[in-house]
Amino acid sequence: MSDYNNHKSDILYPNATIYFFLALVVTWVGFSQSYFGRLGSVDIFHHIHGAIAGGWIIVLMIQPYLYKQGKLALHRKIGKLAAYILFPLLLLGGLKMIHSMLNGLDAYPPGAPNILAYLDFYSILMMLYFVYQAISKAKILQLHARYICLTVLVMLPPAIARMLFLIPWFDSFDKTLNASYSIVIIITGILLIDDKRKGTIYPPYKIAIVLFLIQLISLNFIGQWQWWANLMLKFTSI
Repeated sequence: MSDYNNHKSDILYPNATIYFFLALVVTWVGFSQSYFGRLGSVDIFHHIHGAIAGGWIIVLMIQPYLYKQGKLALHRKIGKLAAYILFPLLLLGGLKMIHSMLNGLDAYPPGAPNILAYLDFYSILMMLYFVYQAISKAKILQLHARYICLTVLVMLPPAIARMLFLIPWFDSFDKTLNASYSIVIIITGILLIDDKRKGTIYPPYKIAIVLFLIQLISLNFIGQWQWWANLMLKFTSI
């Protein structure tokens, strides 16, 4: 009981489960047409990847609740299972989705697959970094929780971009991509402001906002990178 009382005051985001649930809703709405609206015509790999990605967010919904309830042993067990089993499957699924996309060019606007592949590879590297940091800082709540939160932000842009297509003004590929990453940067900025309000700005969100800014800016130049196009041709042939 004393451990439970001691950690209650250290709860960083008491409403984290709700926030992660909202991320799950955004994902569902974003993919409601491109995935959920045509489940019968989607291959098994998309189903598996979708289930694993959704599973990651669901785990993140459960973890803050367990922590808040003082069920720390179960929190740690689920965290280890997610980090060492679910997360590698999520990354492998992401690579498979990139490969499938690059082999299905007809389904995308000209040049779009190379841009999307770049964004996906970039996001995979960010996920690796954030999860590694979250694991290595597992005993430092202020860092661990923030790095875990960032893994969901990395996953959101594809869903946000698809959701924006439901708004008439967002009628082009470039608009939705730029807007989706801008929204993620704004969210990260809000988290930074919240840190400042609480008295200390920790490194995770500062690092993340720089990485997201680089991703946003660079996505507008990828079409001019012949070396990237050549690299994707090699990846496609694997």
